[in-house]
Order: sequence, then C-alpha cells, then structure tokens
Amino acid sequence: MDRQTDRTSSPRTQFGGLLANRRMLAVFAGAAVLLIALAIVLPAACSPTKKSDGVVPVTQNGVVVGADEGSSEEGDAGAEDSVATDNSNATTADAADDATADAAADATATSTPRELWGKGMMPYLYQIDPEWSQASYSGGTLAKQGCGPTALDMVYIYLTGDTSIDPAGMADFSTQNGYADEGNGSLWSLMTEGAAQLGLYGQSLTVSEDAIRSELEAGKPVICIMNPGTFTQVGHYIVLERVAKDGNIVVHDSNSVGRSMRTWDLGLICSEAAGAWSFSAA
Repeated sequence: MDRQTDRTSSPRTQFGGLLANRRMLAVFAGAAVLLIALAIVLPAACSPTKKSDGVVPVTQNGVVVGADEGSSEEGDAGAEDSVATDNSNATTADAADDATADAAADATATSTPRELWGKGMMPYLYQIDPEWSQASYSGGTLAKQGCGPTALDMVYIYLTGDTSIDPAGMADFSTQNGYADEGNGSLWSLMTEGAAQLGLYGQSLTVSEDAIRSELEAGKPVICIMNPGTFTQVGHYIVLERVAKDGNIVVHDSNSVGRSMRTWDLGLICSEAAGAWSFSAA
C-alpha cells in the first residue's frame, strides 16, 4: 500500500513543483518589468521643470526694443499683453538674469516712435532715452529727475492725442509753472493742478487694489508715486495703463525698459505706493 501510494502521488508532486516554478518565473518576470519601468519613469518625474514663465521679446507698439529668453510673435495692439508676469517668485539666479537683461535694455532705451503716438494708444516714453535724457530739470537732468513729467506726458498723449509735447517739453511746463521741486523731482500737485492746466482731470485715489483696479477698468490710466522698493531706491512716478489679460497690470516705467515689459501684481504695487491719481480728459 505504501508503494502504491508512492506511485500515485509522485506525478502529482512533480506537476505541483513544475507549476510552482512557473509561478515563480512569472513573479520574477513581472518584477523585472516593473524595475525597468521605474528606471525610465522616475528620472523624468523627479527632474526639475524648465522655467516657463520667463520674459519674452520686447515690443513697443510693434517695435522690438529688447529681448530675454523665450519667444513671442505678438505685436502692435497685443504687445503689452505679450509681456511676462512679474517675477516675485523667481530664484536669485533668475532675478540676476533679469537685472542683467534690464540693464542691457536700459542702456539703449528707445521710446515709442513719435509717429506712433496718438489718442487711445499710450506710448512708452523713457526719461533715459538719449533724445531728451540730458534736458535740464529740477536741478539735474531729465534722466535723473524727470519721472514725473515723463509719466504725465504718456497719460496726456494717451487721453488727448496731442503729440506736440514730448518729455522735455513737459519738463519745461512743470518748471515754468512751479511743479519742479529743486533737486527732488516733481511736486505731487503736478498730477492735479498741473494736469488741470493741460486739460486733464487728475483725481487723487486711495491706494487700494479695489480703487485702482476700478479706475483702470473704467479706462482711466493711473499714476502712482512709489516708495523705495521694487521700482525705486528713492521715489518714483510710474504709469499704470490698464489691466492685462493675465489679471496683472500693464506698467509704463519711464526709468526702466525691463520693468515696463512685464505685467505686475497690483497688490505689490499698492504695497509700495505712497499715492495714486487716476486721469480722464476734462
């Protein structure tokens, strides 16, 4: 009986062993496939993503004036919206790259050509533009002290369509009417009393996101006087033209091509602004 049992159980044992071996082979094969897949997928998943929010080629009403990394084919009416969002989250290396690019652009700052100035299209005018940068203003030069007249000139052209006054001419107007503060740029009254003499209504605003955004959405450009921070080391007038498609603000900074070619978070602007005025044709 034992021998019979041995004979009948032996084939079953051999079959079971073979089945077990096949199962083990299947497990090993599956593990191998998994390891290969991980070897391919993990490096890609763990690789840092390439910066995609860098700046783009700079255009001013269709005229290319500078460039950073990235590319864009937008121009003319869409030029301002082709700029990048503000780099508040950029790394130190990114900020250094931006500063280098900005300095290169500022060294050859070129304002929007005069033939493109007109009502409803705000030009980019730079106090550092060689065409008028050395004009006298406030005990110095327009390049050093002329942000107020240059900012007001952009708004004036945009609202009236009068192209007869350039930044040097606006600086003369400010000086002759007592709005130039010797050695300190421009008095705040240039934005109200001075604007009124030019046929504009300059309304003082509460520096808040809601107040400024409301004026911009109503088609009224805003000039802000900035405290030391992102836009200046001492004090500086900048123009907020409108709200861009990305929800940020299109800024015209007369002292920086680079800063003008980005859109900016309104919260950041408000946190650094000492005062603000919206403008409309009187």
